Amino acid sequence: MSRMKLTRLRPDDKRELPLIPLRELVVFPHNVIPFFVGRKGSLNALNSATGSEREVFLAFQKSATDDPGPEDIHPIGTVARVVQVLKLPDGNMRVLVEGRYRAQLKKIRQKKDVTWGTFKKLPDTDGTGMEALIKTVKNDFQAYAKLHKKKLPKEAITNVTKSDNPDKLVGHICSVLEIETDRKIKFLLETDTQQRLEELSVVLQMENELLGLRNNISGRVKKRMERSQKEYFLNEQLKEIHKELGSEEADPTGAQELERKLHEMDLGDEVREKALTEVKRLARLQPMSPESGVLRTYLEWIIDLPWGKRTTDRHDIAEAALILNTDHFGLDKPKERILDFIAVRQLKTKVKSPILCFVGPPGTGKTSLGRSVARALDRKFVRISLGGVRDEAEIRGHRKTYVGALPGKIIQALKRAGSINPVFLLDEVDKMSNDYRGDPSSALLEVLDPEQNDSFTDHYLEVPFDLSEVMFITTANSLENIPHALRDRMEVIRVPGYTTTEKKNIARHFIIPKQIGENGLEGADVHFKNESLDLLIRGYTLESGVRNMERAISQVMRKLTRKLLHDEQTRPGRWVINSSALHLNQHLSSVFIKPERDMPELEGFHLEVSPSMVRDYLGKERLEDDLGTMGRPGLAPGLYYDGGGGGVLPIEARIFDGSGKLILTGQLGDVMKESAQIALSYLRANKEIFGLKADFDKKKDIHIHVPQGAIPVDGPSAGIALTAALLSAARLIPLKTGIAMTGEVTLTDRVLPIGGVKEKSLAARRRGFKTIVIPENNRRDVEELPSEVKEEMTFLFHESLGEALKDLFPAGTFRKTSKK
Repeated sequence: MSRMKLTRLRPDDKRELPLIPLRELVVFPHNVIPFFVGRKGSLNALNSATGSEREVFLAFQKSATDDPGPEDIHPIGTVARVVQVLKLPDGNMRVLVEGRYRAQLKKIRQKKDVTWGTFKKLPDTDGTGMEALIKTVKNDFQAYAKLHKKKLPKEAITNVTKSDNPDKLVGHICSVLEIETDRKIKFLLETDTQQRLEELSVVLQMENELLGLRNNISGRVKKRMERSQKEYFLNEQLKEIHKELGSEEADPTGAQELERKLHEMDLGDEVREKALTEVKRLARLQPMSPESGVLRTYLEWIIDLPWGKRTTDRHDIAEAALILNTDHFGLDKPKERILDFIAVRQLKTKVKSPILCFVGPPGTGKTSLGRSVARALDRKFVRISLGGVRDEAEIRGHRKTYVGALPGKIIQALKRAGSINPVFLLDEVDKMSNDYRGDPSSALLEVLDPEQNDSFTDHYLEVPFDLSEVMFITTANSLENIPHALRDRMEVIRVPGYTTTEKKNIARHFIIPKQIGENGLEGADVHFKNESLDLLIRGYTLESGVRNMERAISQVMRKLTRKLLHDEQTRPGRWVINSSALHLNQHLSSVFIKPERDMPELEGFHLEVSPSMVRDYLGKERLEDDLGTMGRPGLAPGLYYDGGGGGVLPIEARIFDGSGKLILTGQLGDVMKESAQIALSYLRANKEIFGLKADFDKKKDIHIHVPQGAIPVDGPSAGIALTAALLSAARLIPLKTGIAMTGEVTLTDRVLPIGGVKEKSLAARRRGFKTIVIPENNRRDVEELPSEVKEEMTFLFHESLGEALKDLFPAGTFRKTSKK
């Protein structure tokens, strides 16, 4: 078919041409495009293109399949003229085609290995009425050409500028527009010319926005890089100027000085290699760069740590024992453990330091004992508080890549200590918590494990540090809050509460001399009578430790000091004082102060603090209600032990008409509620033995209440007291007075051992109880009690709950009764 005939083809006429399917390529009319042909079917179709025009039908695939079928071909393609064919050595062909017009594919057939496509030409549009839209598209394209980094071909820009036909305009723009093939296909498939122009305008504007944003970011990056290069060149010029002036700074980053210090230190191979690598990186950086500051801080931490620096331990056991006894009264077990360690160190130098855990109520001297241990060993002492710590990074540190990163508390404390063998106190280890930032108790597992802590790795340092020579001492009020894995790594030493005699000794030898000095009474002989200390301890400080006692003594000393100054500054003549003048009968606001007078001379002044003075200065005694002497049915004094020490727990029970409910009040824990249920079941099963009526719990409500409900209570040790209170309420017989009780019970009449025997015994003694019912298996714990406690108190040991109840009730209470 001649060219003249082809140009006269009407839209309704159908023609057939060899069909070449294309992938990832779209050819628009009025554009010259090169592409490669390598598939056999496409090569055959290309060779079948005959005639002077050598036309082919370019179809576009929906997918990337190698053998497309009719369903894989878009319905609209481009009729193109083959301009040039170049055969390549590998058998493929490079083809240059010119798009002629769009056509709609009607039919595909196969003939002699050649795919033929029957098509119908799509009508052209002259653009009448679209002049404004065409102008808008041209303006958008001009903006696109300016924003595009790669300069577009001048020929393409000229073609777009001169195009007045909308179809040609779309074809020229889409051929150079850098968008995805799927988006280009839409412009080829769209038959509505106005819709094509509008969509093309939208796409151009979106591309212009993206190109503008990209160019803006690229410009800022380029500007920043130019500024860095400018600083580099200026720094180099400044170096040359200093060199010419003879004032060259040989080490602007400080790398050489750091390297010299590292070579002088006793570092391990791994640490030295890591540090020297960082020094080399620092030397290559600009002094003002942020990374230079990070590396310098890191290397300074490496240098400041006490690598290989240790103090010499004290080997004189007698001197160490004297220091421990001077600082603390009692606490024999912790002291013996420290002296044992000193003795072993004399025979064997390489000994793993113990990991000790002092457990006891507040105010018993656990923290100060750690400082005393450091004095006895002649080691440095460091302390960190773990109360409220909830971030694992507090122990292990942060990665040095973070802004403001620092090592963890362990490494920071060792830097303060200046040696690798200090006494390290981890205070309040039971007060840690955890959240999304990690579990600090898990991080302590490596620190407190003698098998692992010789290579402790802090996240900030990233090199191992030897903690094996550190003596770690932890303190806690309760072991229950410490995870089992962490508790297993520590040697637990109990620091129980003090007896009254021990408290009096602590007050005389430690607290009173300390408070005399702190309240300005140096030189005066202030003496507390035994009766005064007894009143102060029993009436104002019902506690396991001595903190409240120290506060009370401090308050007495302050009152003495105030009265002495009052008498001196308001009385004419020589300073005279007597004990009767020490009563605070005047208000401070009425005192006329004379600051020009000299301070009173206290040398040789003697004063005895009497019980009446203690009452005047401290007010009325804060004694608790003595529940043990009030014989009321349904009341049983149990004993408890918690992190704050021991105490008496009154348990009340009442039985009244109801529906058979068991009511438990007083903020009881789950274990204690179960103990109450066990006590009731035991009495139901043994009602005949204890003289209970067969229907004592039928249509009755049983109410068990533990007063002081603001304090949560839990644990199984109140089993005997719960059973006794229920039995007393059921029989309406009060218990014997002066007897406290503790012990876990079972349904089979057994009494099981409990903990905190010393704390419970001291609490009962403070509250005036002379007898304690206690499990037989706790006999060994009772034997370890102070002698004064064992002499003053009677302990009734029982393995059977029934036998224990007989000791709690008056004689003859449980005579067997005949059944009615």
